[in-house]
Amino acid sequence: MHSTLRAGWPQNSVKVVLPKFSGIASAREVRAECSNDIVLIHFMKGFVMLNVQFLINHLKDSLSPALYPSQLEARYPNVLARIMLSWEKGDLDACFNELLIQDDQQHAGFPPEVAAELFRLQIVLDSLKPKTEDVWEHIRSDKVDPADIQTLNNHGHKVSPDGLNRAIEQRQFGLLPVFVRAGLPIEQKDDAGWTPIMHACFAGKLDVVIQLIKLGANLSVKDQHGYTLLHWAALNGNPDLVALLIGHELNPVQASNKGITPLMQAAAGGHIVAMQYLVAQGGSVAINARSYEGWTALHKATANKQVAAALWLAERGANPHQQNQQGESACSLALKLNQNRLYELLSEAADRHSDTLEWQLA
Repeated sequence: MHSTLRAGWPQNSVKVVLPKFSGIASAREVRAECSNDIVLIHFMKGFVMLNVQFLINHLKDSLSPALYPSQLEARYPNVLARIMLSWEKGDLDACFNELLIQDDQQHAGFPPEVAAELFRLQIVLDSLKPKTEDVWEHIRSDKVDPADIQTLNNHGHKVSPDGLNRAIEQRQFGLLPVFVRAGLPIEQKDDAGWTPIMHACFAGKLDVVIQLIKLGANLSVKDQHGYTLLHWAALNGNPDLVALLIGHELNPVQASNKGITPLMQAAAGGHIVAMQYLVAQGGSVAINARSYEGWTALHKATANKQVAAALWLAERGANPHQQNQQGESACSLALKLNQNRLYELLSEAADRHSDTLEWQLA
């Protein structure tokens, strides 16, 4: 009898049945009984259902203020509420697909800043569990599913560190969560200090990373050289994975033991979309960061002949004349590598930005 929210929110009111007990209510069916009567509570247009607000509060608690979709909430509160209910119901993909269809058919589209928030929100919600789920669900059973062991046996692997290493060598990254469910410690490290989720990030396997996050993987792990999950995801260049990790508050300007940042990794591979996410969160600090040998992201892009990435950085304030400890600048590297056109474009960018404060202090 209670209404469900579908495409195009109700125009007049929403009927919700609230429960008699206090505690976490489900968006699927919220009931309240008083003197054996079911009390129907009407929320008029402009008000948000109690459980929707609970879910939104959970989202706020799980994200940093910089990553919370504040523009979406302020300008399209009904859309955010609809997304949160779909997330709680397990219909997130269908909700976003429907939003895209409506967006194409009914209006010009969301503003760019709102569209960017929607994109990040979908990635974050894919790996974040609704707080309304059973509070005991996160406690793993001591019983191992024989089906997972059989799956590994079918691939010729034992539930052991050697079996895990062999699967990784064979690039069978989809088996990483299977090893964990079969009983291997989720923080099992190899000789380089890499855990399963670090291998998944290096390979750019978004789906595998999401599964490992749900199994409780440590996102703060570093290898013996100080590289984080975000470093390896940035090097791979999967923008969805980079966005996911940033959504889980990994530091976009975290430096390795030698001062290498995720942006330097992404720039070395010319992964501009991943670079956009990193700079959106790290700002000029990310762009101007220097390794212990004086290398910047612009140095890395130029040295690897990533022309588009180098120009993208230069147009956002990276200094083409900044020298590393060997006295090399991005401009001199371009000449050294016979990248004459890149040298000309970097020099032009330098002329346009030569009066910025960062450059004066460099």
